[in-house]
Amino acid sequence: MAKPNRGASIKSKENWRGTCPCCKRTRVKLLWTKVTENKEKLTVCKHCGNK
Repeated sequence: MAKPNRGASIKSKENWRGTCPCCKRTRVKLLWTKVTENKEKLTVCKHCGNK
């Protein structure tokens, strides 16, 4: 992949980087969705998305 295009699809999303609501890590990519017990969708980091 060419360097100018790297991460363009991720960075076009709103709120793609921030604090994970599960593990409280800061400045991580929030790209994975997780459904909570009360049917609420959260965007979480890679580590919490694979649990």
